[in-house]
Amino acid sequence: MTWRVRPFRESDYSALARLRRTAERELVTPNDLRTADAGWDHARYERVRVVAVDEEDAAVGYGEIHHEPTRFAPRRYFVRLAVEPGRRRQGIGTAIWSQLHAELEERSALVACLWTDDGTAGREFIVHRGFVEVIRAYEQVVALAAAPLPTPAMEELVASKGIRIATLSELRGSDGDDALRKAHELHTACRLDQPTLGRVTAAPLADWRAYNVDAPEALTDAYFVALADHAYVGNCSVRRRSDDTLRIGITGVLPEYRRRGIGRVLKLRVHAWGRANGFREIHTSTAGRNAPMLALNASLGYATVASWGGYELGFTR
Repeated sequence: MTWRVRPFRESDYSALARLRRTAERELVTPNDLRTADAGWDHARYERVRVVAVDEEDAAVGYGEIHHEPTRFAPRRYFVRLAVEPGRRRQGIGTAIWSQLHAELEERSALVACLWTDDGTAGREFIVHRGFVEVIRAYEQVVALAAAPLPTPAMEELVASKGIRIATLSELRGSDGDDALRKAHELHTACRLDQPTLGRVTAAPLADWRAYNVDAPEALTDAYFVALADHAYVGNCSVRRRSDDTLRIGITGVLPEYRRRGIGRVLKLRVHAWGRANGFREIHTSTAGRNAPMLALNASLGYATVASWGGYELGFTR
């Protein structure tokens, strides 16, 4: 069996979705991928995608390098690379990486980075090529049947500090699209000092809206915002992960409003919404260096079920 690496084509979307499902356990459809690609801002962000194909031009692996809009630096690129499980250890991943490495060199990249699970062939593959772990993230889960809910005393304590809680749906009803602008600005401001793989930057409002408001998985009735007078100061949101599970999109409070119980109440509001709407559990991920959030999650009953590393490869220029 022979194969070659070539640029990605329109006809490859079905194969790409299959590779994402089988090799990366990501439940996406060809239409999901087309829609995401159609919204990519090529004027601001680069992306190069290639596929490895067999003699019949069927894709057996893929790779891509791209800028990350929420952690944008002109010479920092994120990497994705996957090979069909039954075709691994045949040199396909090496050929794909060789092509991606050449693309990175052509662009004078300073850093290539990616996330990968522990104990996988992917981790061994990238470490062998010089990638180094620089951050660790933890997957945490809470069962809603036993999860704590907001208490009147806790709600009153936060209210006594001049804080009220509203959903993004409610705020859009009173403030219109100005609520979206404020929520987007708050989302970015809360993340600026959160540890992650690369320095956080502001994603375009249109991208934030597409993910948090317009996507089928978005739940603006479960996107809770804390307000001090009319200022947006904290937020906690979830998205539909499956028919009975939710995934937290963000939990964050502006630095000057932290340690007042706002983050706790926001999470408890999400718990109450999830239980009232028939969901079974909530998933979230938190960086190991974010000790306050890990402590909050532990106090609310979240259990750590997995972890993965964020890796970087530096280029000498």
